[in-house]
Amino acid sequence: MLGTEIVHYLGRNMLAQDYYNQIGAKKDFEDPLYLEKIAPHISKDAKIVEYGCGYGRLLRLLKKSGYTHLVGFDFSKSMIDRGRRENPDIDLSVTENRKIPLKSESTDMVLISTILTSMIHKDDQKALIAEILRILKPGGILYLSDFLICDHPRYQEKYIQGQKQFGEWGIYTTSENLTVRHHTSRWILDLLSPFDLQWFEQFDFKTMNNNPARTIHCIGKKV
Repeated sequence: MLGTEIVHYLGRNMLAQDYYNQIGAKKDFEDPLYLEKIAPHISKDAKIVEYGCGYGRLLRLLKKSGYTHLVGFDFSKSMIDRGRRENPDIDLSVTENRKIPLKSESTDMVLISTILTSMIHKDDQKALIAEILRILKPGGILYLSDFLICDHPRYQEKYIQGQKQFGEWGIYTTSENLTVRHHTSRWILDLLSPFDLQWFEQFDFKTMNNNPARTIHCIGKKV
């Protein structure tokens, strides 16, 4: 996952980058990718970029499905080092900021999976979407998945404490001292307003720590 913003939690500050270098790179992620939703929009030789690729697990799923032109970026060197060991045939690189080092209108599809949840500030999320729009070709697609505000009782006290600390419902600090944001579906739709929405669906999900969650998966086409 990406972002250079400071992640705040009680008693100290921590960079999200440090979390994914020290803790996240040791975890196995399980967020799904609905390949059947992607297939109608791009060819097997389309250029696909994953921003916040981690160790390349989703790019590996795409490769196994026949996609051949795959590129991944992540701000965590530990994640990329792991990815290069496990997926040496996929182009994975470290990037230190939210600028994607690609030419404008050079990409057929961008994938961001549970990246916005690490971006606490909405302006940072808007900036990322603008950067994705820059590199996408006309008619190119964005596949976005992320966490929604969840009604499960385990989150309610977390949201209450987060609202006191951050002034907004849906932001909270995890048991691993990482501050994250859960979104309203309305906000995700607002972010995607520059796109022609092709698919938008909500799912129940278990996180990598086996916690219940509510997620959104969607595809938007650059117009």
